[in-house]
Amino acid sequence: MGAGCSAAAPEAAAAQGAEAAVAPSGPQPGYVYLSYHRADTGDQKACGGDGAAGRIRDWLTSKGYVVLMGERDDDADGGKKVAGVQQGPMQVWYQRMQRAVESCQAFVAVCSERYGTGAEAHRELQLADGTSGLPLLPLWHSGPWPPPDAHVLPLLGHLERVPRGPRPLCRTVLEGVMGELIDRLQGAGVMPAPNAVDGADAAAAAGRTSAYTADVEWCFQPGPEDPKEEDYALVKCYTRQLQEIVDRLSLTVRPTVLDLGGETFAGDLPQLLLADATAAAALSAAGSPALGGTLLLNRPHVTLRNGCIKLRQDQELRILAPGIVLDHVSVVTEVRQAGARASRKKLSSTGAAPPAPGGIDNGDGGGGGGVVGYGAVYEMGRAMVVMAAGAVGLRAFECQFTNHGPHLALWLAAGATAAFHECQVEARDGGGVWVRDAGSVLIGRSCHLQNTCGPCLQVEAGGGAQLVACTVANSSMHVGLAVGSGCRVRADKCMISGNQTGVSIYAGAVVELVGCEAMSNTLAGVEVREPGTTLTLIDCKLSQNSQSGLLVAQGGSARMTSCGAGGNRTHGVLVRGEGSFAALRQVTLSYNQQAGVLVNGAAKVDLVNCEAIGNKMCALIVWGAGTQAAAADCKFNTNVQAGMAVKDGGRCELTRCAVRGNKLPSEVAGAGSWLGTRECVIDEKPTVARGGVVEVLAPEGKGGKRGK
Repeated sequence: MGAGCSAAAPEAAAAQGAEAAVAPSGPQPGYVYLSYHRADTGDQKACGGDGAAGRIRDWLTSKGYVVLMGERDDDADGGKKVAGVQQGPMQVWYQRMQRAVESCQAFVAVCSERYGTGAEAHRELQLADGTSGLPLLPLWHSGPWPPPDAHVLPLLGHLERVPRGPRPLCRTVLEGVMGELIDRLQGAGVMPAPNAVDGADAAAAAGRTSAYTADVEWCFQPGPEDPKEEDYALVKCYTRQLQEIVDRLSLTVRPTVLDLGGETFAGDLPQLLLADATAAAALSAAGSPALGGTLLLNRPHVTLRNGCIKLRQDQELRILAPGIVLDHVSVVTEVRQAGARASRKKLSSTGAAPPAPGGIDNGDGGGGGGVVGYGAVYEMGRAMVVMAAGAVGLRAFECQFTNHGPHLALWLAAGATAAFHECQVEARDGGGVWVRDAGSVLIGRSCHLQNTCGPCLQVEAGGGAQLVACTVANSSMHVGLAVGSGCRVRADKCMISGNQTGVSIYAGAVVELVGCEAMSNTLAGVEVREPGTTLTLIDCKLSQNSQSGLLVAQGGSARMTSCGAGGNRTHGVLVRGEGSFAALRQVTLSYNQQAGVLVNGAAKVDLVNCEAIGNKMCALIVWGAGTQAAAADCKFNTNVQAGMAVKDGGRCELTRCAVRGNKLPSEVAGAGSWLGTRECVIDEKPTVARGGVVEVLAPEGKGGKRGK
């Protein structure tokens, strides 16, 4: 059994570029060695693994690292001595492996269930342990921790693993674990390679839309600790009373399917009282029990199937056990009685702190703007469905959660994890889904999170989420997707529309949107705020929003690749405030009601191979002292006003750009304003006023010529 899978090497070489083809001698900046068991985590087709090693490689490559994969020792089993894909034809396996390990700045061991059962991992680990200054980073994929293998335990068992939480990589979301791994690498001084192929280029080389492919199918399959289907007992419920479900759960001693027979179950529920201190502490992690009673699922491996659970406004469904499955189940609260609504907590309207981002001061008109400001209120201290503590690995198939109360529809807390397939969540008077606390993760595939008073989905305090082909819509008074407090979220092929703001990212969160569309939101399509907050958009469309398609402010950063921002009522992209930064690659900014890109307030923007056409104002506006923009190989054509405007101390440099067919000439106005052009085609000479300067720059390495 090998520690690696050489069948994955051709794809790795494509993703890593020529530098990864031959491992250089001596530690190289940004080089990482990945040791893994090919039958556990190798390529699915070639090696029979789950493909985790390839996804780890793709993620690290997308962040600028060069990853050298462990290979199978073909000499160990007497097989043909095949030349290593990465290290050359004249070396035996050990020599190739030794050179690869010694060329890396870090050694990552993917500790799966069978890692260490083959000779390769032993020798890789021993060599890495004996290499001076090489940090060993154990990445827990599956199986027990610490690893029981006698060769692996002494070398890795005492080290701090990734992830730090109670669940291995195979039972959580890749994004959160990879974020921890990046933090550990950089904490050890291992930064991305200075000349590495970036994620977008690596994706193109490997023929993928993004640097790695989201795969959530495993989340909906039984886990290694789940019983077999034939081990479940089938129990039919027929009284239509919730008390019957409570009674049957109290008698459950084995994996059980409770078949509700397509009926609606309602009625009284007992008060939740737990004498056990540990259970009580876990319970309190997600608020106090409902006053009207709790339907408690605290027995593992219980399936509720084919029926409706109807709760009163003061009742709840609380899940505290692993392995719960909801199959074609509806959970609904009764419509509240007319009259005054209960006192509820209100989300912040300042945008400065959790539990939610606040009103947007987007700079489009000097203030928050928008038809309606944030301010719809709802109760965050309780939820219709609560998943906390031991609620690990919940799976829901074609379920509907409809909350008519003023509280949350779903609440995941204290490390709960759930995977929803083709489910729908609505809460017209309350919040949608709240994912809170480190280790809490929501996976959604083909789901509809919609028609809510608060955010459709809010991820806070270290939680995580991954959405595939989902709809996040119609939170008309709040944010569709709110991500803050160091959380990590990825969304693929999702539609985000009809919200106050489509996506709001703040407080150091990391979000990746791939193939998504944010349209027809009342304020910005996507906003990124505060230092440390980062957004990556690939193949996304930001269109028809009532303010900017993308807003980057207060020190946030964003990167757009192969995206479009068009038809927005103000700007395609707005970058404002000191420390704010946006990098645009192959982005089309078209037919926005104001500028294609507006940069102000000492922000910075970098554009490569972009096109801005048909905007009602300028293609690019650089405004204010300290504000900087650089554009290369871009086209700023046929805009209603000018192609460019550099004002009041802004600085802009154009390289090989075309500025043609605009109705007005470009303008450089105000003391300190500067426009430098290098090998550009500008069909009408820029207007210079009030101390502005235009400078024609010669090719690099030669002196520039100052324009008049």
